[in-house]
Amino acid sequence: MIQFILSFLEGLLYLSPSIKRKRERHKEWSGTVEAKKTWTFSRHAYLVIFQMDDGQRKKIRLDRKEDFDLYVEGRRYTKKAGEDLPDTRPAA
Repeated sequence: MIQFILSFLEGLLYLSPSIKRKRERHKEWSGTVEAKKTWTFSRHAYLVIFQMDDGQRKKIRLDRKEDFDLYVEGRRYTKKAGEDLPDTRPAA
């Protein structure tokens, strides 16, 4: 019984990032890249931190270095509803 509960909780932890990303897909926001960080031993090795217009921070974890390199610190980007990531062209 305990093994079943532990495997169920492990499954929830595995699915939670994909559920969060699906929920975030419907939101629209814009902000400026505040920082970029990398880790060597992580599943999502790249992190881009945005300072949104409303003052909140938004952390985007990326798997590919090519995607990570598209965002430049200090530039402003816009995420449109229905997209997973902000547009790689800087906002006006």
